[in-house]
Amino acid sequence: MKKHESFISGALILSLGGLLAKILGALYRIPLTNIIGSYGMGLYQLVFPPYILFLTVAQAGVPVAVSKLIAENNQLGNFDKSRKIFRCAFIFLAGLGAICAVLMASLAKVIAASQGNAETATAFLIVAPALLFVPVTNALKAYFQGNMNMVPSGVTTVIEQIVKLAVGLACALHFMPDVHKAVMGAVFAITVSEFGSLAIMSVVYLVHRKKRQLPHISIGWADAKGIAPSILTLAIPVALGGFAMQMSQVIDSVMVVNLLTVPNATEMYGLWTGPVNSMLGLPIALSGGVAVSALPSITKTYYANDQEKLHKSFNSAMKLTLVIALPCSFGMIALSQPILKLLYGSLPANEIYVSSVLLSLSGLSIVFLAVLQTCVSVCQAVGKPYATVVIISLAIVVKAAVNLILLPRAEINIYAAAISETLCYLFATVCVIIYLRKKIGLKTDVTSCLIKPMAAGMLMTLMITLAITFLKNFFDGTLGTLILIAISGLIYFLGLFALKVFDRSELSFLPVKQKQK
Repeated sequence: MKKHESFISGALILSLGGLLAKILGALYRIPLTNIIGSYGMGLYQLVFPPYILFLTVAQAGVPVAVSKLIAENNQLGNFDKSRKIFRCAFIFLAGLGAICAVLMASLAKVIAASQGNAETATAFLIVAPALLFVPVTNALKAYFQGNMNMVPSGVTTVIEQIVKLAVGLACALHFMPDVHKAVMGAVFAITVSEFGSLAIMSVVYLVHRKKRQLPHISIGWADAKGIAPSILTLAIPVALGGFAMQMSQVIDSVMVVNLLTVPNATEMYGLWTGPVNSMLGLPIALSGGVAVSALPSITKTYYANDQEKLHKSFNSAMKLTLVIALPCSFGMIALSQPILKLLYGSLPANEIYVSSVLLSLSGLSIVFLAVLQTCVSVCQAVGKPYATVVIISLAIVVKAAVNLILLPRAEINIYAAAISETLCYLFATVCVIIYLRKKIGLKTDVTSCLIKPMAAGMLMTLMITLAITFLKNFFDGTLGTLILIAISGLIYFLGLFALKVFDRSELSFLPVKQKQK
């Protein structure tokens, strides 16, 4: 298999594994929301922004750097150095993860108080051990990814979600109607699933080491001093980018509950971060996977100084991203209420209505975040990672400012969170596109990448609107909603075909394994 094909195949495995994990995560939130309700979901979701922020610090971008350095040294035949890089990173991440776990446990009450709900303090104690498990697991994943074996990472990610789903739902059902205990049980499932992931990866690594008959390799202080700079050079921009992205969610977790003037602020936060964000996350996972599969050609052509091919590769990646993101965005906006009724039928009618408005208001953020995700990867591919860190940081300031102005206004209520998120990603997307155009010379083919897919999406939306207006009774209910979604998808793809959105040469960028010649 050619190296490019191997990379595409590996990216596809990771993308499919990540997408399946996202789907399982979204499916998990549906019954969990139906079991613990909007208030319980609000408590559960309050845990995640601080936890992910601590996790970003605990990993410090090291796994990404390690996989890249191992692959580079393997290419040069420096296999012993590859193993020393892994061992150094493993020890570092285990230590940093332990420190972060202790720190979160120590600050549990302070974090809960800052979010405006003291009931989450116990949850931070329960999830703290996962801050040790996850970085060590990802060090093991990075080792296999660096050796071009993506299967352990992809499979383990899916198994982790299955364990969380099974344990979380079992605990929630067992402890209800005590909502607080049910939420703590769902949080406990996170720690259990991460420990299970670590156990699986450890066994896989030990079997791999025994099979390859790899001897024990030790590293001294001199080795660590030589390896650390190369790891940190790659890791720091990744860590800063992840930290900046996560701050967007932390801002919501602190500002929404504290600034809303309504008495049910936690329930409102639960609707925003539970049903709504679950729906928004699925197309982002899919578009991200497809974009990743197209990016190797961008790196290769950039360093080959082939501007024409670089422009074509960039536009192919953008087009693939928008072709997926636009119909998902339009569909979420047009079908927000039927979709939420279908998935979260146990929620009261007023909460379904609030969630549907939130989903409609934030539907366009799917497009902006998907494009931003691709552009961030492009910046990393062309050696400009710090630019996106600055841009995303400025976008977070925009989000915080809009929240500060709109959240306290009772007539806007929780809808301010959806407005601020959409404006945040719009600002970041516009800025990064301008940056790529000015600094790298990458120009977007507006007609091919945006106008044609948008036309197909608008045709689909028009059909949905007519169906809901004139055939509402037929498309009402579970079966009707599913039929309408299927018909909408078919019309969209027929529109893409009729408008000739893709030419033959661009099909090579699709995430499918090419036949060997």
